[in-house]
Amino acid sequence: MMLMVLSALTATAGEKGSRSPATRALAFFEADGATIPEFLARHRPAPLSPALRAQVVASLPRTGEGQATAAERAKLAAIEPVLDLHGRKGTVEIKVIEVGQAFVGLHARTVLLLSRDALALLTPEELQAVTAHELGHEYVWNEYQAAMTSADYRRMQQLELVCDGIAVIALRALGLDAACLIAAVTKMTRYNERRGAVASARSYVPLGERRWFIDTVSARTSGWPSSLSPPGSPSGTSRASRIPR
Repeated sequence: MMLMVLSALTATAGEKGSRSPATRALAFFEADGATIPEFLARHRPAPLSPALRAQVVASLPRTGEGQATAAERAKLAAIEPVLDLHGRKGTVEIKVIEVGQAFVGLHARTVLLLSRDALALLTPEELQAVTAHELGHEYVWNEYQAAMTSADYRRMQQLELVCDGIAVIALRALGLDAACLIAAVTKMTRYNERRGAVASARSYVPLGERRWFIDTVSARTSGWPSSLSPPGSPSGTSRASRIPR
């Protein structure tokens, strides 16, 4: 009888593991022979039209918006290569805001919002890492909005991890280590916890699991070339063109 119970518990644990946000998010990064630019281009949606972007910017409240200082502008310059890699240079606007917590977020696929606290807390490399994560949200935008609407937190956790993975390969293409992303998310999480700014905590897996996932994607994609394939060569295929549920 005890053996049957143990077997049932083991099977249940294995079934739960196979359905975990991290396991499902990892499936997104199964690719055969893809270079990083090719992988990103394959999954990246077309940018919003200029008219739609203008509407988004015009609808933003002015309350809380700040003017970047010279030191902040110098740090913000580090973001440009990340925007360029994701094909969003000139289509994503950057705004500095004052919200009393470390916050970086992509609003309506159009505006990258960065709080003064985050700018002061992060190094330029860490800022590049969290920007790469936020731009990763464009790749799963519709799925994430649907998960938010239905308050499906496990799905949101999975998609946040996909964004971490996209950030990992973007950082590699820029010659940066995934450790920058781990440092950035650790700093921001701890900083916000000390201030009680934890309203979005349910959207993320625990910090230790998030670090594990970042390291795992980094190892799994370590052989992916950072430059485009030569003309005429096979570009590789992705077995995970959709985000697994």
